[in-house]
Amino acid sequence: MFCRRLALCITVVFLVFPALASGRVDALLRANSSSQLIQNQYADRIGLSRMRNVSMIERFCRKGYLVRVPSSTRYYYLHQISPKYQYVRPWTKLFLDRLSRQHYAKFGRRLRVTSLVRTVALQESLDKTNGNAAAAHGELSSSHLTGATIDISKHGMTAEEVEWMRRIIYSLREQGYLYGIEEFEQPVFHVMVYRRYADFVKRNSQGRSRESRVMRREKQGVRH
Repeated sequence: MFCRRLALCITVVFLVFPALASGRVDALLRANSSSQLIQNQYADRIGLSRMRNVSMIERFCRKGYLVRVPSSTRYYYLHQISPKYQYVRPWTKLFLDRLSRQHYAKFGRRLRVTSLVRTVALQESLDKTNGNAAAAHGELSSSHLTGATIDISKHGMTAEEVEWMRRIIYSLREQGYLYGIEEFEQPVFHVMVYRRYADFVKRNSQGRSRESRVMRREKQGVRH
């Protein structure tokens, strides 16, 4: 009975998620015509402001709505990002910290981060010089304006690293904790982290803490 159920589950995975089952997660993370709209709808739904200028970034930082990202840590480094744009939303910083630690633990290499928060003026400048850049205004504007989005470069990554990143981002996207796409003209993973990601981390941490306490009690022979 167990074997038949297992075979049925495997069959369903291959039928419902053919690209994932065949290892073609890159196809599932490609941007489409609705990608920018989805990100902006989310930002509007939870009331995320767009950064108009550097003064607004500084004000949001003082209020705790944005947090500073160190230019270099053991697990990641910022590549060509001006200090005045080295900020993100707190839950996005949490995602970067956790992802980079997990990546370092597996591969022993740092992540290269190429974009964090942007202002309208910066996005307008990019839009003029980069044909792949999103707009600075409207429902198709860049989600970097919200401070919730980061770009992680694929430059220098091995095929194994890229595949690992794809699967992590796709899994969290399917669970509704972020919206991630893989870009190819600019070789980056573009990730807008949703605020509820912080709740996901909190629940997981609490679960691990409870499990650790139970294991300690069992080793000590304590009933519970």
